[in-house]
Amino acid sequence: MPASLFCRVSINLARLVLCAWVCLFWGNVAWPQDAAPTTLQPIAEQPALSLPAAGHTVTVRGPCDPDYWIVSARCCKQQLECNQNCNFGVYRFDGPGAGRASNLDELYASLQPGVPVCFMVHGSFVVWDSMLRDSAGTYRWLRNAAPDRPVQMIFFTWPSDDTSTWIPNSVDTVDARRLGRLAGLNSVYLAELISRVPDSHPISLIGHSHGARMVSATLHLLGGGCVEDRYFVGGKYNHQRIRAVLAAAAMDHDWFDPGERYDMALCRAESIINLRNRHDFPLIFHPTHQLFASRSLGRAGVTWFDQWRLGQDVCRIVDCDVTSLIGCRHVWPHYYRQPSIACAIRHHVYFDDDVQR
Repeated sequence: MPASLFCRVSINLARLVLCAWVCLFWGNVAWPQDAAPTTLQPIAEQPALSLPAAGHTVTVRGPCDPDYWIVSARCCKQQLECNQNCNFGVYRFDGPGAGRASNLDELYASLQPGVPVCFMVHGSFVVWDSMLRDSAGTYRWLRNAAPDRPVQMIFFTWPSDDTSTWIPNSVDTVDARRLGRLAGLNSVYLAELISRVPDSHPISLIGHSHGARMVSATLHLLGGGCVEDRYFVGGKYNHQRIRAVLAAAAMDHDWFDPGERYDMALCRAESIINLRNRHDFPLIFHPTHQLFASRSLGRAGVTWFDQWRLGQDVCRIVDCDVTSLIGCRHVWPHYYRQPSIACAIRHHVYFDDDVQR
């Protein structure tokens, strides 16, 4: 075996042993539990959600009667250009069997008056087939948590499986860093989709891993911030009620703080639930964008220093600890197989904690 190859193998083995030891050590230490309420009260200045006016019929679909959409940006340009438009792929799943091709006009025309709209964004290294399975599983998971409440689900997919630079020694660095930036770029497309939703529909966003980063970047854009030297200037987004749920968030824990990367996100979000997993093993490798970066939000949560820096905006974000349910795992299916997590975020997604009856 060549000496250079032997050295690289030895270094990688040493890294794996060290990380495994760290994971075991952290798993056995009795860390203090953070206060983690499972529901959030609406921000005081937000208007209460009203049911549709008389004469409107609201259809409530059950978990065994699917009705959701998939909007794909996989064929859209993935570089910064002025006035670039995306020819979204749109698919509707409104019955048994495979979905059918559709378009955005049909999607927005199908929205029921006043019913919340939920956008779900997956993380990196997700291929098309697994995205289809996860979308169906996530829909059933959320509908089982509130089968008597209406919600309209839209799954946003992006080219997170584009690993053209993949080599064994760089999968945790080069690709993760590039895909993290790609998630930020696609936030422009997600912001465009949100801006087309009428103001009468409250919106919830769910993001996993780099999808959580995209959701945060989208909120930052909608709040007037800049992502990758781009501002979002389209659509009427100032009066929309928006909430977010972040799971295994692959972003620095301080990026919502004043002066940091997504500091305008909390100006736009009514409230955010951060599903924190202190034992998430892949997130040990998160700080890949620069040397000595902060720990991930998915593992560290909102620290006491972040709370101090956020000031009055700290009430808009809360950690919900899911460590005992997820353990050292990271991928999204481990989340949507936990009914208790769906129950914890139910009111946040369905906006049924402040409905006027």
